[in-house]
Amino acid sequence: MKNIIEALLISTDTPLGIDRIIEILNISKEDIQKYIDELNREYQASDRAFEIKEVAGGYQIYTLPQYAQWVAELHKRKEKLSRAALETLAIVAYHQPITRAEVEKTRGVDSSWILESLLQKGLIKTSGRVQAPGRPIKYATTNEFLRYFGINSIADLPKEEEFGENIGPASPEAGPYINAEKTGPVIHTDLTVDDGETPEDTQQTAPDQKTAPEADDEDKDLGETL
Repeated sequence: MKNIIEALLISTDTPLGIDRIIEILNISKEDIQKYIDELNREYQASDRAFEIKEVAGGYQIYTLPQYAQWVAELHKRKEKLSRAALETLAIVAYHQPITRAEVEKTRGVDSSWILESLLQKGLIKTSGRVQAPGRPIKYATTNEFLRYFGINSIADLPKEEEFGENIGPASPEAGPYINAEKTGPVIHTDLTVDDGETPEDTQQTAPDQKTAPEADDEDKDLGETL
């Protein structure tokens, strides 16, 4: 059974939920956790380069932080998140659900372009509308956000005042987690930062700026659909 769980995890490039494992194997949550713990002990004892990590409500195989430098070289990221994008993402993460106006009040500049970019990357989603004049859209983080940072829930984020200290170029010392699957890596911590000027850095707040496009219906909160 333990080897079957390992095979299932190797065969997926997204976190495998415990309910799905139960559905496939017809065993208890306790047994699943026991087998995963045994696998991780075996990996550690045999000095393997990966581990099974609980992330975004499921389980996934990840390379260990000390190998991040070489895995990153194999799968070089083509896109970088600017500091402005990381700043906006942090505001949404710690204050969700939050409107564009509230994000811009905190940042002091127009954030429409950044929010649209984060929507396209799947790191945030629309989360209904505020019942107020204009019915502004609210934003929240997604499961992809959890995968990106290698955490299981929002509660696993560092304290808000410490978040900025953790933003910096990825390095061997920082040891970002990288997805071990062959389909391509996702850097989950100490994100690569682009300090160059970007469109979102140069825009000024515009009260009549249009809101970012809405996400698909499946991303909206039940009971708050448009």
